[in-house]
Amino acid sequence: MVYADPSWIILPGRVAMILFALATIWLTWSLANRFFGPRAGIAAAALLAINPVHVTWSQIIRSDMMACTFMLLCLRSCAAIAEGGKWRDYRFAALWLGLAIATKWPFALASLAIGSATIFAVRTGALPPRAALLRLAGSAAGAIIILFVVSPYLLLDHATAMKNIQGEGQSYHLGANGGSVLYNLFWYLDGPLHAGFGLLGLCLVAFGAIQLHRHRQAMAVLMPVAIAFVILFCVQRLVWERWALPLMPIGAIVAAWGLIRLGGMWPRQIRANWVRWAPTAVLLAALVPLGARSLADGRARMNDTRQLASAWALKNIPPGSRVLIEHNAFDLIGQPWHVLFPMGNAGCVDVVALIHGRANYAVIEMARGGRSNLDYGTLPPARRADCRLDFAILSQADRYRQESGLFPNEDAAYRALIAERSAGMTFTPVPGRVGGPVVTIVDLRERRSSLVTPPIDAAK
Repeated sequence: MVYADPSWIILPGRVAMILFALATIWLTWSLANRFFGPRAGIAAAALLAINPVHVTWSQIIRSDMMACTFMLLCLRSCAAIAEGGKWRDYRFAALWLGLAIATKWPFALASLAIGSATIFAVRTGALPPRAALLRLAGSAAGAIIILFVVSPYLLLDHATAMKNIQGEGQSYHLGANGGSVLYNLFWYLDGPLHAGFGLLGLCLVAFGAIQLHRHRQAMAVLMPVAIAFVILFCVQRLVWERWALPLMPIGAIVAAWGLIRLGGMWPRQIRANWVRWAPTAVLLAALVPLGARSLADGRARMNDTRQLASAWALKNIPPGSRVLIEHNAFDLIGQPWHVLFPMGNAGCVDVVALIHGRANYAVIEMARGGRSNLDYGTLPPARRADCRLDFAILSQADRYRQESGLFPNEDAAYRALIAERSAGMTFTPVPGRVGGPVVTIVDLRERRSSLVTPPIDAAK
């Protein structure tokens, strides 16, 4: 079914991501409610449910939302460990930690919460030191066992696993290049964290973090993981919006604590009605702009530049044309064209033939040749000439133009291609109205006809 229509594989994945995202909202409510009470639980869940970054990545099939769910489940078990430290809590913490690591390895940082919660339990007298060490060691061993049980190829094919891990250590990546530690820190603050919480929401997170010393259990469970993720992000060479996702539920919980403290920090003699309603007013003031942005982002996602490009192509590209498409345009596969995709060392491949031939992914991996991106710019120069295109639908050209200093060869390839077009269209995103990348459609029919060798006269 998938080879007949690749879009069939998208719907189950998106449904799964939505379910994981809903689980993170419930778990955020559960943790905030456990630490700070029902009002904090509702506030934390609301802040996460309307968080524009969380909403966006809830609709994209990637492992980040899954890993966030397992991390929160682990933190929930850690909250129980801090209260009593039963073997049952350690076993569940090990289960969720192993699943989190198998899903996305940086989430091994959730293990810090297990250690910190154990220390808290020992210091409060809820757990004897010897029993704490034994249970902590058992939890660590259990997490490792779970990791290899759910992901056995880490052992069965460890060479490929190490190759994949090394491939993650890239110095540069299109659209995700970072800088110094301070540069990365401000990038995350001004980028995904500001977009996710807004200015008022970030102030609540900061205020809640300052006040967290008043609730030692929550501080022991939440802060080691949050601080470790921030440090990890800042020392990387790359920056990604989705990397900040684990900070969204933790930030929502901390912000909810800030709201609770905001209502309880006043002297009793001045706690009038307006003081009691102040946290609710502040919460609404934080939620309204976030909700407006989430709705605007949703409208933009429903009106994507790639959809606009597809509509133009359906009206203007004649049957029999050779069309290069850089994005996953499932809506165009069935058209009466020769649909081509730039596949690294293999050059421009016939997408329909590849799908109908049920090609193994090993074929794709071999053609990829270690490239992080497959597009026209990363094609070997000799293979570009072999494409013999009539039209090209380019969704990566503008991104290379913006980072031409890091990718000069790729940018030059696009400039040469676009400079020779005779006609075409460009579709540009508009905040709140049109989403997606800048998409350029290039008409290359005149160029191709000039390169075709004239037929041989048989009489001569």
